[in-house]
Amino acid sequence: MVDTTLSAQGYAPVPELYTGTWANVNQGLTGQARDVLTTYWQHMINHLESDNHDYKIHQLPLARIKKVMKADPEVKMISAEAPILFAKGCDIFITELTMRAWIHAEDNKRRTLQRSDIAAALAKSDMFDFLIDIVPREEATSHTKRSAPSAPPQHANAGQMPPQQPGVQQPHHMGPPDYGSLGQPPMGQEQDYRQQPAMYGGAVQSDPAYGQPQPQMFEGIDDKTRWCLWEKRRYQERE
Repeated sequence: MVDTTLSAQGYAPVPELYTGTWANVNQGLTGQARDVLTTYWQHMINHLESDNHDYKIHQLPLARIKKVMKADPEVKMISAEAPILFAKGCDIFITELTMRAWIHAEDNKRRTLQRSDIAAALAKSDMFDFLIDIVPREEATSHTKRSAPSAPPQHANAGQMPPQQPGVQQPHHMGPPDYGSLGQPPMGQEQDYRQQPAMYGGAVQSDPAYGQPQPQMFEGIDDKTRWCLWEKRRYQERE
């Protein structure tokens, strides 16, 4: 016997009032979740028995439902009200299963429904035994094992070198060449030049005698060789 007066007054019905056909409405649930699902069913019963219904508006497509019904070879004719009743039944079934799965998701501190939540919701009630071929009962427990993160493999620290075999020389790896810095002095060397200005003992001055003949370099050779070297030097200066 279902109490329809408590729900109409806005109170959650006592779960113990559900007997007979309605005894499994809140099966597998306890506490607040049990009261929520009991209240949903009470409101749904009141809506079906007392409210006016527009049979032209449906939550699910009737054409799809008719196609599923005609999949049975024994079904020859389908009355006009049969798809409507099936559509409403599917609507209630989807809503209840979603509520049960959402309760399981909240118990696990999640805000997203997963397949494991639906499997756990089906496993808590005998009403959903007909879905055991679609969602096996083992999936509700095995999903937790699959979702557990595996320990990452331990690698050697970056600062540790692998043990070197005796007699084998450790190769030296060179970094990739920096083509963008070709023709430019490295930053480290340029900084050293600035920090140590006295390294070269002052600025280098050009020799005023550059380009002029230097007789001392031709001493000790004969006149012919001296003349050839002199002509060669003049030719290079003209170029």
